[in-house]
Amino acid sequence: MPLSAHLSLTFSVSLEYEEILKGYFLINHDVQGFEESSTGLLTVYLLRNDWEEVNMLALKEFVGTLPEKEIRFLESEEIEEKDWNAAWEAEIEPVKISDELVISPSWKLDDAKKLDAKYLIIIDPKMSFGTGHHETTRLCLKAIEKIDCNKKTVLDIGTGTGALAMYALLRGTGYAVGIDTDEWSFKNVVENRERNSFSEKQFDVRHGDLTATVKPDEHFDIILANIHRNILLAITEEIKNHHKINGTLILSGILEYDTEEVLDAYTKAGYKLTKQMRENEWIALHLDLSAQ
Repeated sequence: MPLSAHLSLTFSVSLEYEEILKGYFLINHDVQGFEESSTGLLTVYLLRNDWEEVNMLALKEFVGTLPEKEIRFLESEEIEEKDWNAAWEAEIEPVKISDELVISPSWKLDDAKKLDAKYLIIIDPKMSFGTGHHETTRLCLKAIEKIDCNKKTVLDIGTGTGALAMYALLRGTGYAVGIDTDEWSFKNVVENRERNSFSEKQFDVRHGDLTATVKPDEHFDIILANIHRNILLAITEEIKNHHKINGTLILSGILEYDTEEVLDAYTKAGYKLTKQMRENEWIALHLDLSAQ
């Protein structure tokens, strides 16, 4: 069967408007993939045969409704036919997060073992976030190493590939729940759970947002949330309502200039900052919920 030619569309977009742009494409087109850069560029990959001039006109009209400083269309490029899955797989390498952890795709396990870490998580990513290649994932994983996971319960909000929850399980957590609103992430987590030999009883994966997936009487020792700062600000009280007293909270998905706003919201909700971690322009916050 011949491979379909692809088209890439590249935008300069602020973090606040990135999800809006992604939503536009997911609703209106058969998206083949997204590629994000730390410099604020988002590339959307589409099938060339599914893209016509009328689609470009509709896109420009949509972009024109948004603030120019927040989103700007840069270029489109037709991509030669090739086996992109094979090319992509060849480029994905194991990532050594620390002396404790390596994350690797299943096809690079021999290379991963040479990196000599205590723990190994196998992640075969699709369109899910959390392969260890992004700063926020690495920050959260390193934060997990600093907390007591022994026999604790964990809630991983926006679980992506499931890497954070699975690392907590490897470090002694007794039970983890991972939730995500993206259907492809949900499916990917289930696959990754099986690859890493965790049972459904150990790692419960749920599709939907916090309100839809977690019951009011479910409370957790540790909550992890590596998600967009707007969502972090919107669900502050919801997170607190599912936290056990003296619980641990690890937040990321936060750019340096958003840190004060996010920290202020969670401090007002009763959390106390224990440690702030940084890699490039990205921040992770380790907070504890004080007894009321």
